[in-house]
Amino acid sequence: MQTKNGNKFMKPLLLLGVTIVFSLLTFFVDRQSVGLEGTSVGFANLNSTFAGRFGYNSVMDTISDLAMYFSFLVVACFAALGVWQLVKGKSLSKVSKAIIGLGVLYVVVVVLYVLFGKIPINYRPVMQPGETELETSFPSTHTLVICTVLGSGILAAKKLFKEEKTSRVVSIVFSVIIVVGVAARLFAGVHWFTDILAGILFSMTLISFYAACSLD
Repeated sequence: MQTKNGNKFMKPLLLLGVTIVFSLLTFFVDRQSVGLEGTSVGFANLNSTFAGRFGYNSVMDTISDLAMYFSFLVVACFAALGVWQLVKGKSLSKVSKAIIGLGVLYVVVVVLYVLFGKIPINYRPVMQPGETELETSFPSTHTLVICTVLGSGILAAKKLFKEEKTSRVVSIVFSVIIVVGVAARLFAGVHWFTDILAGILFSMTLISFYAACSLD
């Protein structure tokens, strides 16, 4: 049993290690004052290349916002399903482990969303319309939310929906929105490239822990 549990958490722990190391490297490697108002950015040469190529794109920014709003809708749907199972079964034990795991995952995402808003590892490469001061940029919380919510949603759907066709449709739709949402966030020009990559790494780590803890 110990071997099984150890194997189960090997991938999540490995991803966590990679994510932490990458975050530290972003803070220290090739850190130069290439941001707005002389703010410093890690992996400066790489990030400057991407930031200079794209610039700000309001259409892409809106598309990435829509992808995140869709993620919020997915959260609401899974929450409603959990409430329905609770009311129907009249006991928390009747609520699917996959749903409870999603609830815990969403709380962790909210905590990280707030936490990274306070940690100035990077500041945005541009100021969006209506902004009066620089905002923190690492990791891309849009990317974190979109990938984590929809990625875990794909796994949860396979567990919760008995009809294979339903879970397949969910998987396709969610996968498309993940790709579009992340690409739009990159091309919107409101994040450095490493911010986007960090958002993906954090989401992969969270999804991996969710799968290990809630889908066995």
